[in-house]
This record gives sequence, C-alpha cells and structure tokens, in this order.
Amino acid sequence: MEGMFNELPHTKLKLLFINIFAILHSATYLNVYRLYADLRNVKVGVDGSGEEIWIREIFTFLISGLIVVRFSLCFVGLASNIVAIYPILTNSQAEMLMPTIIVQAIDNVILNLYEIILGYGSLCYLYPESTAVFIFFIVKMGIKIACSISVLNIYSDHHTHLATLVSFKEDLNSLGPDSVDEIELANQNFDAT
Repeated sequence: MEGMFNELPHTKLKLLFINIFAILHSATYLNVYRLYADLRNVKVGVDGSGEEIWIREIFTFLISGLIVVRFSLCFVGLASNIVAIYPILTNSQAEMLMPTIIVQAIDNVILNLYEIILGYGSLCYLYPESTAVFIFFIVKMGIKIACSISVLNIYSDHHTHLATLVSFKEDLNSLGPDSVDEIELANQNFDAT
C-alpha cells in the first residue's frame, strides 16, 4: 500500500486527496433530516426579526432556495467527483474532469457570492444591529471563496495537462516513422552546433 503512494506524483496525490475529501464532504451533506432542520431554522430565524411579513417571506424564499440548490448540487457534485477519480488516476479522458470543475464553480464560487449578497440583505433589512457578525461572515466567506478558487485552479491545471498530453500523443501518432526520424536527426543537428 505504501509503495502505491510513493509511485504517485505529488500533484496527482494532492488532487486525489482533494477529490476524496470532496466526495466525503458531499456524502455527509446528503441528509434529508438535516435539510428539513435547516429549512425550519431559516423560517424561525427570519421570523425572529420582527420585520413586515412580505420582507420575511422574500428572505425565507431566497435563503430556502439557496439551501435546496446546495442540497441538489451535493448529488451532482458527488457523482462528478466519483467520475473524476478515473482521469486523475489514469491521466486520460480530460473531459471527465469538466463536470467537477463546473459543479465546484457553481457551488463554491457563484453560490458563495450569492450567499454574501443574501447576508448583506439580511443585515440591511432583517438585523441591522448585527454588523460585527456580518464582518465575521464576510471574512469567513472570503477565505472559503479563495480556497475554492485555488482548488478549481488545481483541477483546471490537471485538465489542461491531460488535454495537452492527449494532443501531444495525437500529434505524435499522426507523424509517420520517417518524419519522427527526421525530427530526431534535426534535433541532433541542433545539439551538435
């Protein structure tokens, strides 16, 4: 077992670790009871603000929508991360990394930005006296988005690397045996000078 990890390059091992962590993270969030409890807590938290009913209903709808979309993306993210194990281990099929990259961009960047906007709206309309909590929330979300973008960069770098490998192999296969020898001879001539 230890020999297997020594054979894997550092970047591949790092990407595999991130991918398995994402699978486990998604699997823990796929709990219907937790979803129900979160939706109930949204209603209680928003109703505790004492604002007009229409403002509370809008925020309940927006926050509940975010929670349900995140829950749904856990299923898609789990499936895409399981599929991504193959190209990570085999250095082939770069296009199989695209679903993971897209789902992570939506879930970890776009929805986090939406959550920041929702947090600002909650600060302005529901709990204007909670500025200190909002500052902590902004810092937390900034760190979360920065980490998510770095993970997306790792996945996209690996995707680019795999796509380049495939392109290089196709170019090499399209050359005939004589042209490969000519390229080698030309390279030897440059090395000699």
